[in-house]
Amino acid sequence: MSASQATGPGSEAPGDEAQTGFPSYLFTQGAWFLAFGLQMVLFPYLVRVVLQENEIRCGLAQMSMQLPTVLLILLGGYAADRTDTRLTVLAGCGLCALSFLGLGVFVAGGHLTYATLILYALGIGTIGAFVTPARDALLSRVAPGGVQQAVGLASLAQFGGQILGMATAAAAPIVGLPALLFGQAAMMAVAAGAATRIRPRPAGPPKVREGGALGFIFNEISVGFRAADASRVIAPVIVCAVGMGICFMGAFAVLLPLIVQDYFPADLTGSAQAKIATALGVFSITFWVGSMLSATVLIRLGHIRRMGRVYLAALFCGASVLILFSLPMPFWLLCGLNLVWGLGGGVAMTLGRGLVQKYSPPDKVARILSIFTLANMGAAPAGAVLYGVLAHAIGPRAAILFPGLGMLVIVAAVALRSQLWRLEESGPVATPGA
Repeated sequence: MSASQATGPGSEAPGDEAQTGFPSYLFTQGAWFLAFGLQMVLFPYLVRVVLQENEIRCGLAQMSMQLPTVLLILLGGYAADRTDTRLTVLAGCGLCALSFLGLGVFVAGGHLTYATLILYALGIGTIGAFVTPARDALLSRVAPGGVQQAVGLASLAQFGGQILGMATAAAAPIVGLPALLFGQAAMMAVAAGAATRIRPRPAGPPKVREGGALGFIFNEISVGFRAADASRVIAPVIVCAVGMGICFMGAFAVLLPLIVQDYFPADLTGSAQAKIATALGVFSITFWVGSMLSATVLIRLGHIRRMGRVYLAALFCGASVLILFSLPMPFWLLCGLNLVWGLGGGVAMTLGRGLVQKYSPPDKVARILSIFTLANMGAAPAGAVLYGVLAHAIGPRAAILFPGLGMLVIVAAVALRSQLWRLEESGPVATPGA
């Protein structure tokens, strides 16, 4: 057996975890999502509470955060398959640190405007479009054990980071918004430092370019689409990911913050407004606590024979909870339902990404993962704008029925028309096309 075989992804080797810097990878992952967990609370707060924008402009602002992913994620996946992914992650953390620092300066100086937030959102979204596929592709090259276990640990780092970020957002009334944004910038600077200690195993040699640059890039991206479409597992997972993007992510970004805001009087002013940021932070934490708990259980269970069935059941659970959100209820019950939604979300996010990682040809992992991310995020901007308009017209509680029922239809169609529900694994599955 060659050295490359002995240390390839999914194999166990003494000291491999330390050699590849897997703990540093997990720290970078956790720090990234800590900063972005904080942003998930602060961004809608800045739009709705600080700038007092209406539901439609709130949806447009969230769309600006997600739109660069739609336009650039495939290019990011192509770049990740052909460039130094560690360097991409390092540079992305550094650029995010500068972006957070700049936003903090605008907020501290009292010069924040809607146009400034839109430019900030477009910039952060562009950075994420290149960092996300690079970071995902890097995972299989630093994983010390099986890919599914590494995906589970990375998910725990993600959920744990997001929980800490949202918990930090709840301190807004005490420390103030500028201090939180400056702390966000400092965390990303630390993440960049951790990325320098990642030592991934060598990737295969890049494919020699034939013909013009644009034609070659288009062909390489097309190869990823064909590989995803040919897989009896990846194709239906990507269909579900589209549903998660338009139904779940749009609702999470626009409708749920509006529902939380409705628990407070519309005439709050001054420091009392910061209570809304605290409520948004507490509410968001419940989702990610649920996600972290279910991801932990998945890691403890190890191999799951009916991964497809569990994945679809988790999506069904999430759609059902969205429908229940339409009912009037006390805030504590709203948070309890969000915890249940998070339990299903942790399973769906971990198993969905795990299935794509497991069934992707090794030389196309980043491109297929970028397609998966595009499916997840691509519909989210449209959902954000649509739900903003719906919330403005009929209220956020009535509007949330649409994504809930829509996701139920998608899950039912995939369960009936694909093999995902009947997928059964007795052990490691050979990679198609390898």
